[in-house]
Amino acid sequence: MKQTRPVIGLIGLGNAGMALAAPLLKQFDVAGYDRDARRNDIARQAGVQLAASAQDLVSRCEIVLLSLPTPGASRAAAREMAQGDLAGRLIIETSTVAPDDIQWLQAFAEEHGASVMDSAIVGGVHKLSEGKTTFLVGASDADYARAKPVLDAAAEEIFHLGLPGSGMRAKLVNNAIAHTTMVMLMEGAALAKKAGVPMKVFYTLMQRESGLMRPLTHRVGERIRRQDFEGGMPTANARKDSMLILELARDLGVPLFTMQASHTVYEIAQSQGLDRLDYASISKLWENWLDIEFGYDDE
Repeated sequence: MKQTRPVIGLIGLGNAGMALAAPLLKQFDVAGYDRDARRNDIARQAGVQLAASAQDLVSRCEIVLLSLPTPGASRAAAREMAQGDLAGRLIIETSTVAPDDIQWLQAFAEEHGASVMDSAIVGGVHKLSEGKTTFLVGASDADYARAKPVLDAAAEEIFHLGLPGSGMRAKLVNNAIAHTTMVMLMEGAALAKKAGVPMKVFYTLMQRESGLMRPLTHRVGERIRRQDFEGGMPTANARKDSMLILELARDLGVPLFTMQASHTVYEIAQSQGLDRLDYASISKLWENWLDIEFGYDDE
């Protein structure tokens, strides 16, 4: 006799939604809904059981994942689900939204007897489709325990960071670094190209540990973690290099945005007496501004 598998709901069958469905289908039946008929056809061929509406979908399952393009789409899906019986349902927001959007979903769901958690996705659709994504989770302990078998089916790593909204905050920080780094890399690539440095050489230098990763692995992971700013490259030297970079960009006619802004930090650091310490000491500026501490123990 064939054993009945739990049914997991999935609203949003775009690229991310279908990547999420792939590992889930190995362990669960997946009921899906999307307003785009073409996406529904793709989902049906992949083995997703299609629902006629979000209201219909929520009648088939206890846990519903959202994978939608905008916060407005998530809110619209919640309103449509609420036309049915939401009591006892757990809604898992995997779309990238603001913490305020999670708060709205949470309040709306509670009015209808449901609960909400966020499980932000890090790693791209390829890893997600292979069941090797990373989830950044904001949830109550009870909701996290309830959702964990579903999340485990698609994840290589899960960080439960606190209450709803915590996962999205972490995802936005992660994305901020990625998007800013992309701009910085294009500035560097433009400088290299105009200066006659081959792109292959630029790429080789950046991919080495001594290149793009060094500020993270050495200065954040070692110096800032241990609060060790003696020795190393002085902030004054970093400021000097920054000035030379800005002069080179002016000479070559290369517009800079992140590099221009970062130079301001080194100017402030010098005025605050950090010029003889390793330039990881610029972290002290934010510690002072925000009354926070970056140092941490290995636990």
